[in-house]
Amino acid sequence: MPLPPSLPPRLPGPPQVWLLEDSSLEARFTQEALSSSCDVMHFADGAALVEALGFHPPPDVMVLDRETPGLTGLEVCRFLRGNPATALLPVLLLTSHQRPEDVVEGLDAGVNDYAFKPFRSSELVARVHGLARWGWRQRQSARDAAEALEQTQRHLTDEQARRDLAENTLREVRDAEARAWRSDQRFRLAARATRDAIWEWEQETDSLDWSSSNPTLVGVLESPRVSRHDWWREHIHPEDLPAVRKGFREAIEGTVDTWQSAHRFRGVTGTWLDVEERAIIVRDERGRAVQVVGALQDVTARKRLEQEHRQRSDFERQLIGIVSHDLRNPLAAVLLSANLLLRRKGLNPDQEKLARRIVTSTERAVRLIRDLLDFTQVRHGSLKLHFRDMDLHALVETAIEEAQVASPTRTITLTRSGDGAGRWDADRLAQVVGNLLGNALAYGDPETPILVRSHVQESEAVLEVHNAGLPIPANVLPRLFEPLERGAAQQEIRVDRSIGLGLFIVRQMVRAHGGTVTARSSPEAGTTFTVRLPRQPPAAPPGTPPG
Repeated sequence: MPLPPSLPPRLPGPPQVWLLEDSSLEARFTQEALSSSCDVMHFADGAALVEALGFHPPPDVMVLDRETPGLTGLEVCRFLRGNPATALLPVLLLTSHQRPEDVVEGLDAGVNDYAFKPFRSSELVARVHGLARWGWRQRQSARDAAEALEQTQRHLTDEQARRDLAENTLREVRDAEARAWRSDQRFRLAARATRDAIWEWEQETDSLDWSSSNPTLVGVLESPRVSRHDWWREHIHPEDLPAVRKGFREAIEGTVDTWQSAHRFRGVTGTWLDVEERAIIVRDERGRAVQVVGALQDVTARKRLEQEHRQRSDFERQLIGIVSHDLRNPLAAVLLSANLLLRRKGLNPDQEKLARRIVTSTERAVRLIRDLLDFTQVRHGSLKLHFRDMDLHALVETAIEEAQVASPTRTITLTRSGDGAGRWDADRLAQVVGNLLGNALAYGDPETPILVRSHVQESEAVLEVHNAGLPIPANVLPRLFEPLERGAAQQEIRVDRSIGLGLFIVRQMVRAHGGTVTARSSPEAGTTFTVRLPRQPPAAPPGTPPG
């Protein structure tokens, strides 16, 4: 009985690797990692890889991305295992899914090993070479067994030889049973590697076979196999049980390949825990469920943290409401009164100085309150923009005039080009320009002019604000637009200016317009903030990143 020609044993040498990866960037990284010691052939989709098996000898190792358009890596693996010519072909699965049910699904599909993204190049190379050696030994063993069987069949001349063949066949059956036992052990080892409790549903007896490593969930069972009906009735909260039963039944009888539920579960100590339960449903060619493997996860602590976060958020909104109403109004009265004092004649120099200090301090307090209100709106997703046709150049000029009034001894120069027409939120954009100018005035060299450039192209507007002075440290630049972040050099200059929200708010306002803001800084060139905005609003509001 000769070996199938598609799986010839190979002499030791560079492993032949077929890579299935639809991302060109990740494919290039994986190929670079393997190319120094392997011969790699890349496929962008699973259908092309399967088709190539009809024209080329199979490789030593298949490296398959789990999620690819069309035929996925898992589906390719199932195809390989169902084909006698490729049933022993080693498969390494590349995946970012590390949930227990995802691991179980991969093992069920026939995956030999995993590499979780992002992976180290050395780890990937080691795993591929290990699988190549294992696959070569498997093919050698299969070839030796085939040759031995062929020789035995040629020399079957008496009853004793036939009995020997029967014994060998029985031994092979026992070996197959042992492999099945090891496969079951692999499932249980995977269960032990997670804090979830993993179960498998036995359809014929309607029972659950548990493999748990979380003592607060299932604990130590006298028998891992329990009646599903009795188990659910004892452990699932009576108010949640009908919905759990209904959802599970509909999933099994339907066509979906997953089931999930969130409910209350009685733990080992008798207390009710919040849990999430998920299952993978494997179906036959007729669509009937033939295997169901699930995981039970304790999310009590997470739910408690979410509840505490909601309570803190409610308190924060109430506090900001108080700040908005009970502080802004008195500050507005103080500011108005101080400005009226400055208009009166007869103030001596000391009185005028005190009045101007009141105005300056009150305006700073108003800005801090505005920043807090904007910060809260961004965090709770309630930042609203009102787009209208406007002229960017005119808005920038107005912002510069206001900044000059507040800082009459400073020099701000403006250059402009292009047609300034566009559609933006004028108030929010004025806030962006004002914050950047305020930043330059606060941290820039007071003896050097601040340079502002307003340039509008065909589809994009660009605003640049530049100042000389101490640079922003390189280690601070990546976090400069995060809330409550300020460079060490900036803190040395003015520690009382703000609470570190100005640049964060600038970024959020720009992002809400569909644009970007960046900063570059060096001792030689100074510091430049660059804002790029589309001239028309985005079709959909961009999602606000957390932070």
